Amino acid sequence: MANSSFRLLMSGTFWTVGAFAISQALRFLQSVVLARILSPDIFGLLTIVGSLNTGIQLMSDVGIGKSIVYHKEANDPDFYRTAWTIQAIRSVVLWLVALAIAIPASVFYGFPILMAVIPLTAFSFILIGFSSISVHLLQKRLQFAKLNIFNTLNSFIGTVSAVGLAVFTPTIWAPVFSGLIASSAYLIGSYFLISDVRVRFQISKHHASQLSQFGRWIFLSSFVFFLSTNYDRLFMAGTVPLQLLGVYGIARNISELLSSLFQSLGNGVVFPFIASNSDLPRSDFRNRLAKVRGRFLLLAALGLSIFVASADLAVMLLYDQRYHAAAWMLPVLMIGTWFSILANTNEATLLGLGKASYTATSNTLKFLVLLVGLPLGIKAFGLMGGVFVVVVSELFRYLPMVYGLKRERFSFVRQDLLLTMSAFLMIVVLNYLRWESGFGTSFDTLPIFNR
Repeated sequence: MANSSFRLLMSGTFWTVGAFAISQALRFLQSVVLARILSPDIFGLLTIVGSLNTGIQLMSDVGIGKSIVYHKEANDPDFYRTAWTIQAIRSVVLWLVALAIAIPASVFYGFPILMAVIPLTAFSFILIGFSSISVHLLQKRLQFAKLNIFNTLNSFIGTVSAVGLAVFTPTIWAPVFSGLIASSAYLIGSYFLISDVRVRFQISKHHASQLSQFGRWIFLSSFVFFLSTNYDRLFMAGTVPLQLLGVYGIARNISELLSSLFQSLGNGVVFPFIASNSDLPRSDFRNRLAKVRGRFLLLAALGLSIFVASADLAVMLLYDQRYHAAAWMLPVLMIGTWFSILANTNEATLLGLGKASYTATSNTLKFLVLLVGLPLGIKAFGLMGGVFVVVVSELFRYLPMVYGLKRERFSFVRQDLLLTMSAFLMIVVLNYLRWESGFGTSFDTLPIFNR
């Protein structure tokens, strides 16, 4: 493979990691500030609303963005106008679905305010749905710098509006309207990204057929992805107090920071890079990619081990007493984050090879573990049991990816095993050094040790 291709891969990784770091720093700052201003029950409501809206969105995802990145004809106006038309129509349908479930959801969970909050937050579907297709074309064209600058600016707008509105009105309406402001900024800004892209309503039967063929596996994988990533929140909403659900939601969001980075790298860099080089000799391609992959995953293992060994201290320092239960949740959830990182990386690789079916299989397996394990875990050990089941489910999500890559002669199983051993060894060593220094371990606050 030409060195220029790998220079492009490294450039894309640099821009994606930099933009992600800034965006997540803003997100974390927003979380800390809003936790000081808003009460935990508001975060509990937002956890319910966010999970429902994510479900509406993912349970009808036909993979428009991924199809544009994958297909060779994506730069053809007939293709991307067809994709934009389907995207726009789908967004209106999604909002109507949100309107339809608002009243039943408010009755089921017993919170009348959801009747107004769900439709308002879901209006972002329309704002994003009518945005330009240019964002996906930038991915297709591997223009990482412009894409990540745009995403970072949008994150900044969202954080500033959320904090500003919370100071003005410390209620649930602050995050609700800040989300609409950020979506509006995304809509407007997307039309200034690529000057030669002009969208309008148009349907080409040929291109619609191409989109549906690739999108059917995306649809299925997105459906089970929602179930596997949000079932824990929705199930716990009916079994734990609203305030504790809000604390769990914060801990879950923080624990996903590192895995979200690799999801961004996977979807934004690895997937389009592999898709654009899929005609190269597979064995040579895999060996060259393994070197870059190993370095970044080793850095991830180091970062994760540091996070696990210090997460409880960070919670105690940055959050007030109402949120201190997150101190025992975070280190445990971060263990599952490691398997999520591996799964996200392997998923992007399989998508780049045009194999989306393994994603559906892995998310289905994860959901089945949650479906069976959460009731049993919570019944036996309370919320702690549920948290441990969430961690185990991430391991089961990873396993089908290993099988899929092995079948495609693109396996990294030996590298993953060595990196996993390294990550857990670093966690043990850092906790031992912390214990020797008189600060205990990051797992001392687990409820099982304080009964």
